[in-house]
Amino acid sequence: MAELSVGIDFGTSNTAVALAPPSHGAKSQVVEIDPGAEDARLLRSVLFFPDDSPDLLFGAPAISRYLAEGGGRLLLSIKTFLPSPLFKRTQIRRESWSLEALVGSLLAHLRQRIEQRAGARVGRLVLGRPALFSLDPAADALAQGRLARAALEAGFPEPEFAIEPFAAAIDFEATLSRDSLVLVADFGAGTSDFTLMRLGPGRRGAPDRRQDVLASYGVYVGGDRFDSAIVEHRLLPLFGEGSTYMGLTTRQKIPAWITRKLLAWHELSLLRERSTMAFLQRVLESSDAEAAVQSLMTLASENLGFHLYRTVEAAKRQLSAEPEATVSFHQAGIEIEETITSAQFDAWTAPLRQQLSTAVDEVLARAGGPTPDAVFLTGGTSRVPSVRKLFADRFGEARICETDALTSVVAGLGRIAGLAAGPTGL
Repeated sequence: MAELSVGIDFGTSNTAVALAPPSHGAKSQVVEIDPGAEDARLLRSVLFFPDDSPDLLFGAPAISRYLAEGGGRLLLSIKTFLPSPLFKRTQIRRESWSLEALVGSLLAHLRQRIEQRAGARVGRLVLGRPALFSLDPAADALAQGRLARAALEAGFPEPEFAIEPFAAAIDFEATLSRDSLVLVADFGAGTSDFTLMRLGPGRRGAPDRRQDVLASYGVYVGGDRFDSAIVEHRLLPLFGEGSTYMGLTTRQKIPAWITRKLLAWHELSLLRERSTMAFLQRVLESSDAEAAVQSLMTLASENLGFHLYRTVEAAKRQLSAEPEATVSFHQAGIEIEETITSAQFDAWTAPLRQQLSTAVDEVLARAGGPTPDAVFLTGGTSRVPSVRKLFADRFGEARICETDALTSVVAGLGRIAGLAAGPTGL
C-alpha cells in the first residue's frame, strides 16, 4: 500500500492537515477535513461526548450537536493542557480519559479521514508545535512527549516536530525571489510564536534548515485573550462584577473569582457546582444587581458560555474591518446588546500588544539584534488592525508580508514532510 507524508497543525482552536507536495517546488495540498465547517480545511479542535449515546464527535458536527442538545461534555482548547502536570485524567461518562487519549481520539479521526480519502496509509508525520509550550523546560518536554504519544495512540508513525513559525516560514519562502532575513510572527488562539530565520531561493529545499534559524521565542498571548478582553472590559458588570450583597453583618462585593470565571468560557462550568450555585442563590436574594446575578446563574446553569463567546469572537472579527461592532446575545432571558468601538478594543488590548512587543524584543536579542529584511505575519490575530500596526510601525509597512493567515503553518508542515530528512528539533 502506498504511503503518505503528512503535516498536521494541531491548534488550540483549529486543526489542519496538509499532504506533502507531489514534487519539489510544488505546493503542499491542504486537505478538506471537515465538510460541515465554514472552511472545510479547518477542523475545530473540539470533542463532544453526548449524554444520551456512546458517540464521540469532532469539529463542526460536535459543535452542532452540542448547540442542539445543550447537555453532554464539550471539550475545547485541550492543547493548552499539554504542558500541565496537574492534568492527568478526567472522568467522562464513567470512563477515565488521559489527555493523550483525548488528543489521540481527534488525531485518529483525522488519520482515518486522510487514509480513506487518499487510499493510502500515513508513513511519515510532521507535527507542528509552538516555540514554547512552557517556559519551564520540563513542562515543555512533557507537552511534546504527550503529543507524540497521542499520535502513536492514533495509529500514526513516530512523529517528527517542527516549530509552527518555522513551518509558516517554509511555506512563505516559496514566494521569495531573493535570500532574506525574515521575522515570522505566528499568532495562534493560545500562544504567539516568533522565529527569526534566513529564507530564500538559495536555501529552499535543503533537507536540514536548523542552521538557518537564528532564534525563536513564544508568549501566552493569543486570540483567546483578545476575546477575553472584550468580556472583561464590557460584559463582566452585566453578570454581577462589582455588585454587592448582604453578608453576615455588612454588605460585601461578590467575590471576583466568581465573575472572572467568565474570562475563560470553559471555566464557567465550575460555577455549576452545587455549593457555588447555592452561594449565588444567597447572593441573589440581597443583591443590588439582581438581574445581573441572575444572568450569571443562568449562563452557568444553562451552559451558555460557548454561545456567549461565539458572539464575542464574531464582534472581534467585525472590528478587524469596521470601526465598531456589537455583541448581540439573547438567550434564556439574558439580553445583551453592547456596542464596542475599535478605539475601545485597542485600549483594552494594549497590554497584550505590549507582551507581543516584548516577545519580539526577546527573539531579536537572542539573535544578536539584527533588523529583519521582511516580517511575515500569519494566524488569525494578525488580522487585528492594531496588531498589524504594531509591526508596521516598528519595522515599516514595506517589510510586512502576509499569505493565507489560517493555513500557512500546515502548508509549511506539508512541505517539511516532503523533504528527504526530518526537521527534528526545529
